[in-house]
Amino acid sequence: MPEGANPAADYELGLRLLNARAMQRVLGSMGDPYALVLRGADDPYPLYAAIRERGPIYHSTTGSRVTADPGVIAEVLADPRWRMAGPDGSPAAEQPLPFYGYGTPGAEADEHARLRPHWQPLVDPETLAAHRKTVERECLARLDRVAGDDLMAGYAWPVATAATGALLGVPAAALPRYAELCADAEALQDSLLAAQPLALVRRIEDAVAGLDELFGGLSETKESSDRAVRVLLSVAAVPATAHLVGNAVHALLAEPGGWAALCRDPDLASAAVAETLRYDPPVQAEIRVAAAPVELAGTELPAGSHLVMITAAAGRDETRHPEPDRFRLDRQAEPEPLTFAGGLHHLPAAPLARAQAEVALRILAEARPNLRPSGTPVYRRRAPVVRGPVELPVLGLGET
Repeated sequence: MPEGANPAADYELGLRLLNARAMQRVLGSMGDPYALVLRGADDPYPLYAAIRERGPIYHSTTGSRVTADPGVIAEVLADPRWRMAGPDGSPAAEQPLPFYGYGTPGAEADEHARLRPHWQPLVDPETLAAHRKTVERECLARLDRVAGDDLMAGYAWPVATAATGALLGVPAAALPRYAELCADAEALQDSLLAAQPLALVRRIEDAVAGLDELFGGLSETKESSDRAVRVLLSVAAVPATAHLVGNAVHALLAEPGGWAALCRDPDLASAAVAETLRYDPPVQAEIRVAAAPVELAGTELPAGSHLVMITAAAGRDETRHPEPDRFRLDRQAEPEPLTFAGGLHHLPAAPLARAQAEVALRILAEARPNLRPSGTPVYRRRAPVVRGPVELPVLGLGET
């Protein structure tokens, strides 16, 4: 038995998680679209449309209030009364896993102000401009030795971990361990909403602790705030980069002429990233807790109310975006996607993920113009927040 293991605590938590999954399955079977989102779907967008049809605020049978309304989402994201956790730092009662109880670095305004000096130098324009050269080098190195036909395992994840690790000062010798820890922590954001298996919960906790230990061993990150920022970027920016690349390639290959258009003009990579953030973003939802009683869309909500905002649904709202279900590289002067629009925790991760994904797409288009799909993407179950394929089979990835 691992050192520090507590069989009684594991049994209690495992039973609670099992009951939560069973309840969400039952409620989904009874027609609750949000419960079906929690269970997982290869294409959640029809479920988002069903949530939108239920009004600006839908009180799900799971206990959460849910919105897919762009106006409501924008209002909440701009209102300081809606926090990442309760006023005392506790999670909302509906959340099955209290990771917010550990604190979310940079999430609240006061934490954000304290941590800004630690993350701002990592993602300021000059730093990111120089970092793009590092990303380019990692992309080319990965393509030189890629094996297999899975874009995620062969390109997207290795580039995301190597590039982010380089920015955060991870030594080359520690990169394999860093990549393993980032992969193990991927489901952290999903666990805030959807109950995960006990083994995965413990793996997430071990991964976060392992990242903190790894950065604690670096001379420049002895200070706890520096470590917290690097852990945050590792668990947020790495999966966001990988899935931005994966979702973009999947959409471009599915849209007739999409991949060919990018290959003809690789500088369209920035447009491809922006369109992916609207069409199929790597972060699908935001979670907030009311710190005080608040009226929202004509509904009085008490303090402690738990609100799930399906930010990805706003990108498919036809009142905001013409032809919302088409992936188009030529969209002009449309509203910015609400993905990454709220949450102070996104401020350091968003520019890093966007910059890395842009470079990765440009290099891939230049080097692999014959890329084409070879199978159906595989998605994780119980992943209502982080969206991207686990596997994305393609042909042409290993061409030289």
